Amino acid sequence: MKKKLAIAAMVSALIFISLGLFMYHSIRSPLLEGAEEASDYLLNNNLLQTVDDLSFYHGGEGYWVAVGTDEDGETSIAWLNYDPEDRENTLVLPADSGVPKEEIKAEVSEELNVESFDSVRLGMEDGRPIYEFTYNSAQQARVFYYMSFETGEYVKSYSVSINP
Repeated sequence: MKKKLAIAAMVSALIFISLGLFMYHSIRSPLLEGAEEASDYLLNNNLLQTVDDLSFYHGGEGYWVAVGTDEDGETSIAWLNYDPEDRENTLVLPADSGVPKEEIKAEVSEELNVESFDSVRLGMEDGRPIYEFTYNSAQQARVFYYMSFETGEYVKSYSVSINP
């Protein structure tokens, strides 16, 4: 009897793990396909010559943010709309045309008295390239803080309560 229970438990665990892996793959698959499509679009339209890093930002609209090199071999950043119908307005800027990430990170950290951020990433809000900072505040809130990529000016912020 114990042997049958042990076998049933092992089979159940194997089914559960397999189902979890299948669900994970099913959820990640469209994102991976989208990343490949975005990279191909940037390269095939000569917006970038190489794509070294690609991330997805979902704010008011979804954007692929790519860091790569332009035709002169300079590091550039492209903001590509997730919607294929809105890609004609893809923004490509030299990386050095914006405030460096470490500089703005230090500035925001000092201004907000935050020792570390959960993430600092590039995105697009209202047609404007931004840095999005996320962190947990002492008041039990998840804070989203936005600064302009080009000028380093404050754009907006909001928080969501995470009370236990």
